[in-house]
Amino acid sequence: MKNLLILITLFLLVFVSCDNQKSKNSFKEGEIAITLGGEPRTLDPTLNSLSFGSVYMIHFFEGLTKKDSSDNVVEGMAESWDISKDGLKYTFHLRTNAKWSDGKSVIASDFEYAIKRAANPETGASYSHMLNVIKNASLVISGKAKVDDLQVKALDDYTLEIVLENPAPYFLEYISVSSPYFPVRKDIVEEFGDEWSRKPETYIVNGPYIMTERKTDEKIVMEVNPNYYAKDEIIAKKITVVIMSDSNTALAAIREGTILFSYLEAPMGEIPTLLKENYLLQERGYGIFFLEMNTLKGVLTNKNIRRALAIAFDRNYIISNVIKMDQIPAGAFVTTGMKDYDGGDFRKNGGNYIDVDNYQNNIEEAKRLFAEAGYPNGEGFPVLELRSTPGYFTIICEAIQEMYKDNLGIDIFIKSEEYNTTYQAMVQKDYDLARSGWNADFSDPMSVLNFFSKTSAVNHTGFANDEFYSLMEFASKTQNQKERMEALHKAEDILFDYMPVIPLIYKLNPYMINPKLNGVVFSPLGRYRFNYAYIEK
Repeated sequence: MKNLLILITLFLLVFVSCDNQKSKNSFKEGEIAITLGGEPRTLDPTLNSLSFGSVYMIHFFEGLTKKDSSDNVVEGMAESWDISKDGLKYTFHLRTNAKWSDGKSVIASDFEYAIKRAANPETGASYSHMLNVIKNASLVISGKAKVDDLQVKALDDYTLEIVLENPAPYFLEYISVSSPYFPVRKDIVEEFGDEWSRKPETYIVNGPYIMTERKTDEKIVMEVNPNYYAKDEIIAKKITVVIMSDSNTALAAIREGTILFSYLEAPMGEIPTLLKENYLLQERGYGIFFLEMNTLKGVLTNKNIRRALAIAFDRNYIISNVIKMDQIPAGAFVTTGMKDYDGGDFRKNGGNYIDVDNYQNNIEEAKRLFAEAGYPNGEGFPVLELRSTPGYFTIICEAIQEMYKDNLGIDIFIKSEEYNTTYQAMVQKDYDLARSGWNADFSDPMSVLNFFSKTSAVNHTGFANDEFYSLMEFASKTQNQKERMEALHKAEDILFDYMPVIPLIYKLNPYMINPKLNGVVFSPLGRYRFNYAYIEK
C-alpha cells in the first residue's frame, strides 16, 4: 500500500510538471508570441521613425503596394496603377472592397490626407524626408510652400494621383514599406488627437491586423482584421508582442517557449551556443551600426578629434573576439550589397574612408591628430559620455572604451539606458556620443545617405552641408545613372570629410528564433512580417 501511494504521488508530480510545461510552451492553433523590443514610441504611421516600429506598421497598416510572402512588391490597397511615359505621374486605382477596421471604406482621400499630414512641418514627422520624391515635397516640408501644393490628389473615391519630382524606379517598393505613405483616417485623428493610436478602441487601421489589447510596458496583442480583404490568406491569427528591452530576458523567454522570436539582438556571450542549437537567425541587411557624434559640443567640434575617435579602435578584433559572428567592419556609411551604375558593388567601387585592416597605422594617425589638437597622449582631454542600450551594443562600446584608453589615453563613460531615453537626449543635443543605426528604405545608396538629408529628423549630429544637399538633390533628379552614382559617391566623400559619425559594422542581425517557428518573411530592409508564421508540429 505504501509503495502504491509513492507511485501515485510520483505520477501526480510528473503530470503536474508536464501540465505546467505545456502551459508555458504550447500555443493554440494560429497563435504566436514574439518580442520586437521595448515600448514603441508611437504606433502612428506618420510619426514612426524606428526600425522595430516599422514592423508594427506593416502589420497594422497597408499602403498602395505591399510585399508578399516572397518579399516581392505586389498590389496592396491599390489593385492596379498606371505610370506616365515620363515616369512622373502615378495613378493608383484602389480596391473597392478595402475596408478600415471599423467597416468604413478605404478611399483615396485617406491617402491624400495621410501623406500631406506627414509633409506638414507642423506635424513634426521624423520620416518626412521619405516624401521628397513627390513634387514640391521638399518645399512643403521646409515651410516654403503650402501643404496643398504637394502633388498628391484624390481624383475620386478610388483614384489617387501622385506626381513625382523625378522618375524613381524604386517608388513602388518604397511606398510598400514606408509608413508616411500609409493611410490615416482624418476623422479619427481630429477627434482623438495624439491619443488615437494608443488605445485599441480608437486605433482604426486598414492592414491585416487590429490591436485587441495593449498594456503599456507589458504587451500589444494583434488579431486578424475581420474587415481585411485578404484575411483568409493570413496564417498567424493572433500575435502577442511582449514588451522586452533586455536581450537576456528575451533569450530566457525563447528557451522557455513563452516567445518564439526576438527582434532584440542576441546576448553576445550566448551566440556560439545559440548557433549550435539552431536558435539564432543571422540576416544580412542594408543596414549599419554606428555612433553619432554631437559635432556642436565641446571637443567634438574639432574635425580632427572626430576623425581620431573614428579610427582609434580595431573593428576586426571586436567582430572576432566580442561579437563572434560573420560581420563586416564598416569603413564608410553606405552598406555593402548596394549596386553602382556599372552593376558592381557601390561600396567596393567607392572604397573605405577608414582603413579597417590597418589598425596600427590608424593608431599612429589618431595619436598625431590628438597631439595636433592639443591633447598629446590624451592629456587634458575631457571625459566623454557615450549613451548606449543594454546588452549587445553596450558590450561593443565597452571594447571601444578600452581601446580608447589604451591607444589615446582617454576615458569614456558609458551610460546604458533605454533607447527612448537616448533618443530624447539626442533630439535635445544633450549628448556627446550615442549608439545609432540605420536601415535602408529601398535598395539604393541614396536611401542610406538619406539619413543626412536636409529634411531628415533622425540626424542629430549637427552635420549640415549645402554641397552635400545639392549632390543629393541632383542624384534624385537625374536620369543618367552614371552621373547619379558619381554624385552619391561625392556626397559620401563630403560626409567623411566632416566626420559626424563613427561607422562600426554593417548589420548582420543576430535575431533569436525558436527553430520550430516557420513562415516568417525576412527582408534586407528589416521589415519582417509574421502574417504567414506558424509553429511546426
